[in-house]
Amino acid sequence: MIQTMWTKSIQRLCLFCVALFCSLGLSLNHVQAQSVPFYWEFINVDIAVQTNGDMLVTETQKYTFTGDYENRRYRYIPLDKINKITEVSVSENGQSLPSETGTENNQLWIRWEHQLNAPESHTFVLKYRVVGGLHVDDDNAQVYWKAIFADRKAPINKARVTVELSEKFSSGIKNFESLGVPVNVRKINSKTIDFVSQKVIEPGQELEVKVTFNRIGTDIKIPQWQSFSDFSFTSPSPFEQALLIFFGFYIFVFWIRSFSKNNRSYSSKSSSKSSGRSRDRSSSYSDSGSSYFGSSDGGGGDGGGGDGGGGG
Repeated sequence: MIQTMWTKSIQRLCLFCVALFCSLGLSLNHVQAQSVPFYWEFINVDIAVQTNGDMLVTETQKYTFTGDYENRRYRYIPLDKINKITEVSVSENGQSLPSETGTENNQLWIRWEHQLNAPESHTFVLKYRVVGGLHVDDDNAQVYWKAIFADRKAPINKARVTVELSEKFSSGIKNFESLGVPVNVRKINSKTIDFVSQKVIEPGQELEVKVTFNRIGTDIKIPQWQSFSDFSFTSPSPFEQALLIFFGFYIFVFWIRSFSKNNRSYSSKSSSKSSGRSRDRSSSYSDSGSSYFGSSDGGGGDGGGGDGGGGG
């Protein structure tokens, strides 16, 4: 009877602990979801590829603020695979907003301020030119752009990314795809690809787009960052590999032979020095012994032990 009651008590305690942990988990998720009093109603990104390969990017971001919050906004753009970003501007309702730019941790940051009297919504338009942002090979150029960034504290309800090529490239689109959150992709016309998110994009999720087109006969050149990368990581040709192996083997054999020769020479010198030191020690001991025993004989043979002296 007592054992049965004890078992039931243990079961109740376990159920209570499980319920408590579940409640804590839900509470933490709720706190994280409500960590900032705003969300993005939408972010639309338009990428217009110019004939020289520059990309004119326009980001339209609609913030909805549900409570009091700071009135300073930021946008960070990685610089690792572009030459530079220029012509940065921020506006709202067609009016230019004062903005600042800088670099930090190989990222360009854009900062601007605005009036805020929550609850209310604000739609900001960011524009900038990306120089050397295409990925280029012998025949093709590719728009490879992270349009929706993952480092956020709030969700984005809707997102749309449009890539529009210049008329000069309109007949050369080869393929297009997206990475990250699921999207609906469609080719609007011969030069325009549209990517539309299928659901809310949570913090930590991102959207990258790829559009590959033929660059033969255009003014698009390999960007500086890619030239350095290709130079640093280009694999040697089979002939170059054979030469490297041959010279590596030759140097290895030369080193082994030199090491063996030096080792033999060192051993020979060590043996000679050891023999010389042995002879020197023997001579010294003999001289010392003669002097010592001679002194004993002269000072008193009986005291030194006559047999000892004779034995010397």
